Amino acid sequence: MVTSATDYKAMLLKQKQLTIDAQGRKGQKATNKPGRAFLEMLFAKQGPPPTGYMLRTCFISYAYPPSIIPTAELKPMLIPELRLETHHRGRVLILRTFGLPQRIQAVQNAVEDAEGNVERLALYNTDPKHTPEHSLLRGVVIAVREPFYKATMDGGYTIRVDHPSDLVRLPAGHESIPAAFAPRFVELELPAESFKASGNAAYAKKDFASAVDCYSQGLRACSEDDGALRYDLLRNRANANLLLGRFEGALADAEAAVIPVPAGGELDEASKKLNGKAYYRAGRAAYALRMFARADGYIKDVERYTAGDEDAKRERKRVAARIQEESKGCYDFAAMSKSSSITHNRLDHADFVAAVEIKSAGQRGRGLFATRNIKVGDLFLCEKAFAVVFKSEKTTETYTMMNLNTNRGSMGPHATLLFDIVQKLSHNPEQAKLYFDLHDGGYEPKLTPEIVDGVTVVDTFRTAAVSEFNRFGCPNVRSSDGATQRIPSLSGDEDADDFHGSIGVWRVASYINHACDGNAVRVFIGDMMIIRATRDIKEGDEITMRYTNPKEDGPASRKKTQDSWGFECDCAICMADLAVPPKQLERRRALNKEVEKFLGSNRLTLQSRAGAASIRKAEKFHAVNHAKRCPSHRASTDSQSQDLVATYDPAVYAGKPCLALIGLGQWLCQAHNFESSQRQVIACANRSLANLGYGIKIVRKKLTIDYTHRHTEATAIDAAMYAAHAHRYLGEENLGLQYTKFAKQLWETLYGELKWFKERFGPE
Repeated sequence: MVTSATDYKAMLLKQKQLTIDAQGRKGQKATNKPGRAFLEMLFAKQGPPPTGYMLRTCFISYAYPPSIIPTAELKPMLIPELRLETHHRGRVLILRTFGLPQRIQAVQNAVEDAEGNVERLALYNTDPKHTPEHSLLRGVVIAVREPFYKATMDGGYTIRVDHPSDLVRLPAGHESIPAAFAPRFVELELPAESFKASGNAAYAKKDFASAVDCYSQGLRACSEDDGALRYDLLRNRANANLLLGRFEGALADAEAAVIPVPAGGELDEASKKLNGKAYYRAGRAAYALRMFARADGYIKDVERYTAGDEDAKRERKRVAARIQEESKGCYDFAAMSKSSSITHNRLDHADFVAAVEIKSAGQRGRGLFATRNIKVGDLFLCEKAFAVVFKSEKTTETYTMMNLNTNRGSMGPHATLLFDIVQKLSHNPEQAKLYFDLHDGGYEPKLTPEIVDGVTVVDTFRTAAVSEFNRFGCPNVRSSDGATQRIPSLSGDEDADDFHGSIGVWRVASYINHACDGNAVRVFIGDMMIIRATRDIKEGDEITMRYTNPKEDGPASRKKTQDSWGFECDCAICMADLAVPPKQLERRRALNKEVEKFLGSNRLTLQSRAGAASIRKAEKFHAVNHAKRCPSHRASTDSQSQDLVATYDPAVYAGKPCLALIGLGQWLCQAHNFESSQRQVIACANRSLANLGYGIKIVRKKLTIDYTHRHTEATAIDAAMYAAHAHRYLGEENLGLQYTKFAKQLWETLYGELKWFKERFGPE
């Protein structure tokens, strides 16, 4: 079982070496191949795994483009013509499955060609929620366009299909099916009605994919006189496509199923009722595609044809709520948070993107820009996940994914996210175009998703590249769960584990570029990402947010962004850290380790308060006597100095966050609070806020805050509330209220809603 980075590295190295070794056989003919009897035994019926679940390790092989040539334009070939480690461009294999399919690393089955030659076939990147039979049912005829033949780790061979669109299931009677695969007894001109019956039977068994196939065959079998039957098949296929998440196909079918009004007449009541069904399904498909205004039009058509329809009334109300969210950003976040749970975290809400636009950000590529003035704390983007996998979603198998192209490994939701995205793109070509507009790290070639042989061509390697650059780690339910808030890593690699390993892609939010001191921060409720401003943003300004939590050590932060996303951060925090002399930075690292050790051995509770000696030691680290950090307080590199503040040159860090001081400031606030030293609490709280980059001023009992370089995190809320309670204790009620208002704004910005504020800090 893969449990560590060391395990990942070892497996990647082993697979890379096997791949290199295999390349030495490129172009050679396979030898010592197993016969039909062995493959029949290998793909015979097997029982479930003993533990009830499976851990599967899957390698993303070196990238190659998918086939974009229709089957009819490719030259047929037979299995003996295959050559190892070769992509057979311009060729097609017509095969029939003859075993019982199994899901190993991929869905595999035994296949034969028209002359009885046999081999294994492995289809990768299929949906784990579907059974193997869904992909490679026994006895079906398939076309493998431009096949790739490989030697396998077990010493055998396989026809490897990495792009699901390269494999096409051929319906009975297809012109490419060889005579050897044609049934011995053929019922000529099978009536379309029989396909409808077969489709309905499959639908009743919840085998919606087979139902779609049957309805499609029925439509091909329809004659010009089968108008009513054609509309039935289209409506039925629309419903099956809805249940499969093939929303673009469902919408097209539902629109085509509308029975036209005869010239100079009107529809009978039965036809009106059928049109009501068609429009209802069109409305549901448009709703799923987040075309809410269009969905509203379809639902109105339902009511026009079937007055008083209760389903239509319910849908009309739901659509109206989404239109309000979409146009005005009107959300009830408290209700949204209350509705979200481990078993209900895929929520029903619209996207609010009216305040932003995508455009060029110069050397940063494209970015997201404000289309209006936005005030600190304002909501300006709320977006439902394009695709997301939550760790709490129970499955019977766990995948470990190794990507040979990036030398990275992932496990659980991080691995299966790719499968979910591939499935969504495969059946929704317009959605695929939106997805592939995202940054892919310079991947080539960039193929436009097009329909070939009735299937959307999707490059799974490019899909993985886009995912790795744009995925977000996210909490399992909501950001307000847990005692503290950390910003999940955009890459979803290391920081996402703090949020239970859930991960997803939010398309519009992915255009936001990184800055450690960004002007926005993201939080989550279910699969909804909520982004608010952390300082005032002017119309036309670029929106930025941090992809990962910055380190107290600037070079470490810059290395993280370089390793993960290919750029070095140039924000104000990183530039200040970059200006620190190496010796001074080395001293900061050493002192920070001492501070972490001190905090770890001096945890504060009501029963275990800080003694005077501990407070003096903390104040020595924090240089309380130099709290103003004026220019005369020069940065010290004295190896004997315990002054951590002295490693932050005031000429360089004026107004900017000093990240190594944050934990220490929090400890001092708590220590003085336990001792009821209220003035000390206020001083420490304001110092902590200053170390977080907040410019705090009190003039004539009025609190003003400069947010320019603030570092937004939960410790700022704690510091503000320490100051609020201290001012109130001293009878300075007005200042206490101002600090509380500041804390509440921070809380809402960091957690999306105010649900737990009173529970944590008590009544106002």
